[in-house]
Amino acid sequence: MQNYQISNDLHNFCRTFDDDLSKPQMNRLKELMHGIIRGQKGTLSEVARQNRRKQRRTVRKQVQQYSDMLPKFPLETMIVRKLMGMKSKIESGTALYFDLVDITKKYHKSMEKIGNTWNGSEGIPGKGYEMVDVSLATHAEGGMSLYRHLYSTENSDYSSQVKEIEEVLKVLIAAWGEMRGTAFVDSGGDNNHLIELFLKYEAGFAIRMNVNRGSKDRIVLNEGGDSMRMMELWDGAVQGMTVWHDSKKRKRKIVQLKWRKIGWPYKKEIIPLWMVWSHRQGDPDPCVFLTSRTITNEFAAAKVYEQYFERGGKEEAVFKCNKAKLGMEKVQLCSFEKVKQFMLIYVLVDQFLSKLNEQALAVGHLLHTFLTAFVQGAQRKITKWAIIDFYDETYAKLERDVFLFRNRFFPSPPASQLSLFLNPSGKW
Repeated sequence: MQNYQISNDLHNFCRTFDDDLSKPQMNRLKELMHGIIRGQKGTLSEVARQNRRKQRRTVRKQVQQYSDMLPKFPLETMIVRKLMGMKSKIESGTALYFDLVDITKKYHKSMEKIGNTWNGSEGIPGKGYEMVDVSLATHAEGGMSLYRHLYSTENSDYSSQVKEIEEVLKVLIAAWGEMRGTAFVDSGGDNNHLIELFLKYEAGFAIRMNVNRGSKDRIVLNEGGDSMRMMELWDGAVQGMTVWHDSKKRKRKIVQLKWRKIGWPYKKEIIPLWMVWSHRQGDPDPCVFLTSRTITNEFAAAKVYEQYFERGGKEEAVFKCNKAKLGMEKVQLCSFEKVKQFMLIYVLVDQFLSKLNEQALAVGHLLHTFLTAFVQGAQRKITKWAIIDFYDETYAKLERDVFLFRNRFFPSPPASQLSLFLNPSGKW
C-alpha cells in the first residue's frame, strides 16, 4: 500500500536526479526506495508487494522489472550529486566513519562471486560480500550513510582491502574536489598501506592502533628522530583527562590522556604525525590513536577520543539498522552487480530518512511534540525509524479514506496531512 506522505516527500527528495534519470527510471527508483522503507526487507518481492496496489501488476512481473532496471541506474553519479550538496557541512574536524564490514549470505550457492567473510556477531567464518561503509555524524540522533562500496574477495580484479578503500576515496574526492573531514578507522586499519593511502590523498585520519603486538610492537620515530617501540612512548605523567558518558550503563568514567608527536617515513621524507594514548576507567588495556591532526592540548586529544567512540552509536544507527531494521542482509539477487547497485539504493534510503529526521526536529515545537508523544513508551528518542512509524500510524486511516476511490482522476492531497520538509518544492 502506498503511503501518500512518504511518497510526496520522496518525490521532493528525488528531484535532484531529474537530469540523471528518465521518467520510467525515476518511477522505478521511487518504488524501490518506498518498498524498502515500508517492507523493511532487502528482497525485490517484498518491494513489489508494497507497490502492487499502485501498479496493478503481478508481483512476478514487478520483480522482473526491478531486476532489469537495477543495472541501468547511474547510482554512483547520483550519490556524487547528493554529496556535492553536503560539501559545506564537511569541515576538517568533521568525523567520517570508515567501517570495514560484511554481509553474510547463509544461502549463497546461486549467487555470483561469493567470497569468504568473517561473521563478527557470531565469531565464525562465513560466505558473503565485504563492504566499505562511510557514514557522517549528524547533529540529529545517529548518523547518515554517505557511500557504501561492495566488493568480493573472489572477484577477478580484487587485490587488497586498501585498494577498495581507495575506490571510496576517489568517489568522495570526485564530489568535494578534495578529501574533506577526518576519516576514523578501527584497529582493522592499522597497517602501513592504509596510512600511506591517506597521506597520498592528503586526507585527515585517526586510526586506532593495535596495542597487543607484544614483542612485535610497531616501531616509530619519536620527536627527536630516534626509533622506539610504540608502547614505550608513554612513560611519564598523565597530561590530561576527560569524562566518557557510558549511555548503556548510564555511568561516567574518567579517561586519562597523553599525546606525543612522532615522525612517519613517507617517500623518503619524515611526515609529522601525532599519537594519542587514552585509558578509560575499568578497561584492561589502553587505546592508542594515530592521527594527522595537530594535538597540543587536552581539548584536541579528548576530541579524537570522543569522536572515535561516538562511532559505535553511529554504526548502530546506520549500518546495523540497515541490516536489522531494513533487512539489507536479506538481499536475494544472483547477480553481483545488481547486489552492488541495491546497496547504493540503501544509501539513498538512509539519506532520505536522515533528511526526514532533520526536518522533523527543525520544523517546530508542534510536530516535535507529536513525535515525542508518539515514541513515548516505545522508543526513547526521535529517530529516523520513529518518523516512518509515525507516518504509518498517523496516515493509515487517511490512506483507506482517500485511496479507495473509483474516480477517473487522482484526488487532491488532503489538507490535514503535515509535511516534514520546510520547503517542499526545494531541492536538497
